[in-house]
Amino acid sequence: MFMVLLLVGAVLVLGGGSYAVRRIIASLEERLAAGRTPDADPLTGPELQVGGYVPGPRSPEDLPPELRARVRGLVALGRTEEAVRMVGERAEVDEGRARGIVAELGGAGPGPVLEP
Repeated sequence: MFMVLLLVGAVLVLGGGSYAVRRIIASLEERLAAGRTPDADPLTGPELQVGGYVPGPRSPEDLPPELRARVRGLVALGRTEEAVRMVGERAEVDEGRARGIVAELGGAGPGPVLEP
């Protein structure tokens, strides 16, 4: 008896799904016949980067000039941790890469403050 109820339930679910798909297809065919595109915004194009790996800057020269000048100023004032946070946030890189960029911009190798 239980198997019969499961079978009837499965037939009802499949029938309902088939009905819904037929309604959607009919609606799209009506729109296409009328010359309208189905809910597409012609002013916006596809996104250039959607998910996946987005490479960060490889060297300090890849950063904007104003960010490089600000980082050099912070390093000169001895505020290297603030410079590392700023590079990490603005360039969207991890802390290790940000520390390397700040070390290269500072002109000296990574000192005790720049070590992870």
